[in-house]
This record gives sequence, structure tokens and C-alpha cells, in this order.
Amino acid sequence: MKKSLLLVDLENVHKVDLSMLDESFRAIIYVGAKQNPPKAATKKSTAHRFTRADFQKIEGAGKNALDFHIAFQLGRTYETAPATECFVLSKDKGFDPLLAHLNKNGLKCRRVNSLDELL
Repeated sequence: MKKSLLLVDLENVHKVDLSMLDESFRAIIYVGAKQNPPKAATKKSTAHRFTRADFQKIEGAGKNALDFHIAFQLGRTYETAPATECFVLSKDKGFDPLLAHLNKNGLKCRRVNSLDELL
């Protein structure tokens, strides 16, 4: 089975429902220093949307602080699990040069504006 990793920029994309993704997906949702994880993740009726997700709270604030955490995870995945297909859920086009570089070097990855692009 293929493995897919979804890295979510919650500062940039605020609504996330992972229940529509198949079992090949695992997600890391990056939460800004001044944000809280979605309330839906803790409600009984909606928690199923986040069963394959880890939340990563960013400690520092600042321009691009969260983006650097996503970039670090992409590098880690390139080194430890290069067969993983990676997706960055963000409307921030600043990721595109990094993703192009990673693709050129063998890691399959792309940025998506919404989860609908993955279906």
C-alpha cells in the first residue's frame, strides 16, 4: 500500500476534515503559537475526522515559523521514507520552490489548496 503524508498549515487553511481521505493518509496538522487545534478534534461527534492526525503546536511566533516546521518535516521524510507521497495543505505559494526542489530530487510532493484536490 502506498503511504501518503499530509502536512496541514492550519494558520493558512482553517477547515480540515480528514475523514474523506483513504487509509493511506497520515496527517500532521501544524497549529500556530497563537492558535488552538480545531474544536472538532475534541468533540465526540466530529473527532473521527482526525483519527489519523497528529497535532504539532508551534512554540515560537513569527513570520514563516510554522512553514519552517513543515519544511523540516519534508526534509525528514525525504531522508527516512522517500517513497512517501507528500502533500502540503496550504494556500501559501511560498512552499512551491521547495516542493519543486524535492520533486527534482526524488520525493513526490505537491501543495494543495483544499482537500478536494486529493479526492
